[in-house]
Amino acid sequence: MSHQTSLTDRRPSPVPVWSRLATEDQSQVIRLMAQLAFKLVVAQPNSPLKEVHHALAPEHSQNSG
Repeated sequence: MSHQTSLTDRRPSPVPVWSRLATEDQSQVIRLMAQLAFKLVVAQPNSPLKEVHHALAPEHSQNSG
């Protein structure tokens, strides 16, 4: 019986790949990931960032000197 390696067994570790990228490319990847994360949060139908009509506004302290 031969041992078959899966596709995941042949993937390189992300650390050496990331360290070999130019700084400009790393920055571009970070920007793209941030955009994807933002779009994912905005697209969530039950996003906690939605405005809630029954929420109370925070009280402001009245410190006069």
